[in-house]
Amino acid sequence: MYKASVRAGMRFAIKKLNEGDASLLLRMARPDASIAFPGDNSWATMFRPVIKGRLRHVTHNGVDECRAFADRFAAEGVQFEIEDIVVNGPPWNTRIALRVQSFVPGESGEPDPYSNRAVAWLETSWGRLVAWEDYEDTERVAAWDAERSGASAELHLNRTT
Repeated sequence: MYKASVRAGMRFAIKKLNEGDASLLLRMARPDASIAFPGDNSWATMFRPVIKGRLRHVTHNGVDECRAFADRFAAEGVQFEIEDIVVNGPPWNTRIALRVQSFVPGESGEPDPYSNRAVAWLETSWGRLVAWEDYEDTERVAAWDAERSGASAELHLNRTT
């Protein structure tokens, strides 16, 4: 029963996030919640430089930094399509794995400007989000960054000429 309610809660929280509302996830977060977004990309370096290694590198620490990540996520229009949710552990040490398609939908009939597959690993304690770690193809994230920064630079050049 507990695992089924956690899965239902996660589906609802992701639905709200896809609608641009991260408030439910942020209300679930403990004040010291963290996000680890790997790779050398603008998402991973919002607050601190990349540290590569075997250990988990926290890229966003505390609710304010997590909120900045979530606000950017919503502003960019990133969507999660959940394929599976796995829940394990007792309420005081629950681990949740979300296997998702992560993408930004293209305009009507156009291909998605960004698409990826990911596993989001969440750790909760008594229903409070402690940590979130993404596992995805970070080269796709960096390529999307480069494409958007090139497009931004090109738009700026076109406006000034």
